[in-house]
Amino acid sequence: MESQAKAFRCRRCGACCRVPGYVRVSDEDVEALAEALGLTPEALVERHTDLSPGRTGLVLKGAPEAPCRFLTEGNLCRVHAARPRQCRDYPARWRSSDIEAVCLAARSEK
Repeated sequence: MESQAKAFRCRRCGACCRVPGYVRVSDEDVEALAEALGLTPEALVERHTDLSPGRTGLVLKGAPEAPCRFLTEGNLCRVHAARPRQCRDYPARWRSSDIEAVCLAARSEK
């Protein structure tokens, strides 16, 4: 899979940020996002996260079928440098058939 990830070239279409689901955030993600947004970690948690289904951690706020709250109208990530690990690790460490169905870059690397 690592060689596939090296071949992956994001086209910045934003499709992956519109696929239904949740973006999990770790303590490290909270710290990075808070710094990027000029917030305290507590304020970041209050404004931008919810308890995950199953109550196993935090996820970014928003309906699971809605685009990521940090996706801009121009299909760019407003917090790209501090984006959560789940986002940073795609496609090197995890894949989703739902995302691959809409991601032209993932489909073209096969």
